[in-house]
Amino acid sequence: MPGGLNGADSLPEAGWRFVFGSGVWAEAFRLHLAAAAGSGCRVMAYYRLLALDIDGTLVGPDQVVPADVVAAVAAAQASGVRVCVATGRSFGESVGIWRQLRLPAPAEPMVLVGGALAAEPESGRTIYQRAIPRELACELADALGEMGCAAMALVDGWRWEVDYVLAETGDLAAASREWFDKMDARVRRVPRLADAEDLPDVLRVSAVAGADEARAAAERLRGIFDGQLNVHAILAPNYGVTVVEAHSVAATKLSALKYVAQGWRVGPGRIAAVGDDINDLSMVRGVGLGVAMPAAPDVLLDAADHVAVDGLAAFIRRFVAGEFDPDDRGTG
Repeated sequence: MPGGLNGADSLPEAGWRFVFGSGVWAEAFRLHLAAAAGSGCRVMAYYRLLALDIDGTLVGPDQVVPADVVAAVAAAQASGVRVCVATGRSFGESVGIWRQLRLPAPAEPMVLVGGALAAEPESGRTIYQRAIPRELACELADALGEMGCAAMALVDGWRWEVDYVLAETGDLAAASREWFDKMDARVRRVPRLADAEDLPDVLRVSAVAGADEARAAAERLRGIFDGQLNVHAILAPNYGVTVVEAHSVAATKLSALKYVAQGWRVGPGRIAAVGDDINDLSMVRGVGLGVAMPAAPDVLLDAADHVAVDGLAAFIRRFVAGEFDPDDRGTG
């Protein structure tokens, strides 16, 4: 889109209909121009990258991105904002949601596995990863086994042609029933993680547990692996189950987001990010505009610059209109 357009009269309807057609992009561009005209802001947005979490942010329990969110995301892109999915999910669990957004090519990489991985959405090709050191992953799996949990080690499926290495300790029935039976995953079983001499780089180690058990396990594991791993108890809404999970301390959504953004020479001050849970804390705290969904835990609500009390679509429309731009629009 040419730079310097200001207001809805800068491009007549016949012009934007010719460029964008009559679908969601045409409507998004019309709404964007109208918002710009009404607010007096420039069409080109201050923030250059918008990162969106999936569960509790883009989708609810039905796993459907609402139509108004799809249109609002398209309006953000029409204003020159790049849109990136940033999620705790793996590639296979995320790409279907990404497709619902109908983002035009070339698409921005997805930040996955809580920041342990970034991948191209069209091909699945990995461009960035932060793995757990092998010895540490094996120690963690053994610790989970001692708690009666089957340790599920997520690896880079694009690189290794397997998605999980499952340690046959603890409650294997729960791991199958609550996790693997609900997805299309390639699973390799081993007696212990340490028994896999050719173990691929491990991105995340997790285990299925009841909500109280997961919180207790996470607390215990944080005491054992303090400073070595990021450990959380978190609800996986797409499966309706609570898991305790651990990543490398180097794996955060913020670190992966910074890596993705540097390809466009976008600094953290020009990034906006929206999330709803504890694994979003690093990016909400570390970007120029951090946004929490209303149901987020208190620690995230306190850290956020804004709470999207009217929903994601309403926030994005205000974002496109420039309502959250800083008063002093520096270079960021």
